[in-house]
Amino acid sequence: MAKALTFAQQLERLEAIVRRLESPDLDLDEALKLFEEGVEGLRAMRERLSSAEAKVKQVLSAENLDE
Repeated sequence: MAKALTFAQQLERLEAIVRRLESPDLDLDEALKLFEEGVEGLRAMRERLSSAEAKVKQVLSAENLDE
């Protein structure tokens, strides 16, 4: 089973995909494949960010209750 990428690794992969999509020698099939991978990666990163934001809000809310 493949090890999950860190957020930073996911970001690096998205940047690599964008660079490749910008290259003039990319054929349509590869471009579509990379685009799909990029969209899936972006969705996964948004979910991770939303989850992290919820945790931060929960911690801050719990701290406010202790005061």
